[in-house]
Amino acid sequence: MAEYAVLIDTRFCTGCNTCFYKCIQENRLHGAAAQGIARTTVLIRDEGMYHHRCMHCKDPSCAAVCPTGALARTGYGAVLYDVSLCIGCRSCVAACPFHVPQWDEARKEIVKCSLCAHRIQVQGTGKVQPACVEACPTGALMFGEFGALAAAAEKIAAEEKLHLYGRAENGGTRLFVLTKEDPLAVGYPRVPRDPAGSREVKTVGGVVVGAAAVAALAYAGFKKYSERRSRMESGDQKLRG
Repeated sequence: MAEYAVLIDTRFCTGCNTCFYKCIQENRLHGAAAQGIARTTVLIRDEGMYHHRCMHCKDPSCAAVCPTGALARTGYGAVLYDVSLCIGCRSCVAACPFHVPQWDEARKEIVKCSLCAHRIQVQGTGKVQPACVEACPTGALMFGEFGALAAAAEKIAAEEKLHLYGRAENGGTRLFVLTKEDPLAVGYPRVPRDPAGSREVKTVGGVVVGAAAVAALAYAGFKKYSERRSRMESGDQKLRG
């Protein structure tokens, strides 16, 4: 299967958030949306339009720190989340330099864009588009083969003197954003080009550790709790027997 990407040309974005509503409908995220959690959102600011959504990194920080493999990059470019493997440690939330993964407390799961995997995986032709791209009324969103879309984004940026965000950040992503304004001024975070340099650090017990270590500690704690609970339930069954 080919590798795909999404290009957002914010010059044509009106901030209508049709992508937001279509995504909710397509993925049945009404409950999460009611809490202010969404896979894609367009924030209208004085400086310009900020599209908050998964960047689908080539070397995803979220997957690098996930202790159970609940987050993984696919061969066609999307970074997918498997809720059945998630232990709720939220290391991905801390590690993502783009501040994308959100925790849905009601459903006990992470919310992030899947690049409409249910569409792309089934068809695999490149003709089927993610729901947000299909629904955009102005053509601000484009979907296509990674190499061709990357070349198109670079060409447009050079000819129209636009900023291109996502091409190099965090080692490269599969979401390209074209803006007239400085993307940092609009709201896009400053992210190092080196993916290793974007791993956020945390303090645990006064000791500074990497996000991977935080994930390991969370997993160890969860495992210890599960083993203790299993022993208690086993002992309770023996007493009842």
